[in-house]
Parts: sequence; structure tokens; C-alpha cells
Amino acid sequence: MRVVAADDDDGVRAALCALLDDDDRFEVVGQAVDGIEVLELVDRLAPDIVLLDVRMAGGGVEAAEAIRARGRNITMIAVSSALTSAVVAALLAAGVRGMFTKERLGLGWAGLVARCHSGEVILAVPTAAEGLRLFAQRQR
Repeated sequence: MRVVAADDDDGVRAALCALLDDDDRFEVVGQAVDGIEVLELVDRLAPDIVLLDVRMAGGGVEAAEAIRARGRNITMIAVSSALTSAVVAALLAAGVRGMFTKERLGLGWAGLVARCHSGEVILAVPTAAEGLRLFAQRQR
């Protein structure tokens, strides 16, 4: 699976890439520091998976919406230190399949990314339940 990782923090981005580089199922093909750069990489590299920092410049929600508008089958996964329930709902509406806090990254995380890519939705954030409720309300 070809991956683009987008985060404005060099250390976090390096950690995300290192966790996936250690797994033969993944190939990190690009890294971005903001929403504009991630869209350029999506267009140029056609990855299977995009990891998005929600608070980077250009915005993770906005980047997810733009990726979805491109009509490609790309698995989007949000990684953030804090996700409000409103942001969880917005990310779900944009087609994001996985949400993880940066503090929970570690062993086993690559497997969760692979599961998201296979179709599962994994919301490993404290605000997931409220975010799902808001998302469902918006869909009605």
C-alpha cells in the first residue's frame, strides 16, 4: 500500500513514516507539511492511503474534503493530538475511515492502518461517540 503522510511537525511525520516503513505492506511514497502540499502529492503520486494531521496549515478537514472531491478511492486517516466531536463529524462526512490520537501511535498501529484500508472504520479517539452522534444528525 502506497502512503502519503501529512503533518506539519517533522518529528511526528518521521514517526508515522517509521512505523509504516517497518511493515512490508506499506511504502511511504511522499510526505507533506500542509494541506496544499498533500493535495499536490495525491494528484502526482496516486497513493492508496493518506495520513492527515488535522491541525496542519491548510487544514486536515479541508484536505480530506478536497481529496474526496477528486473521486479517487483513497483511504484517509486522521492523526491528531486533539479531535473535537465536531471535527470527528466533519472528518466522517469527508470520508475519513480512521482517526487516531498521536499519543496512541506505536506497536500495532500499522495493522490498524491496514484494517482501515480494507474497509473498516476505526475511531480510536475519546470524542468518537459524540462525533458519530453529530455525524448521524447531519445526515438526517
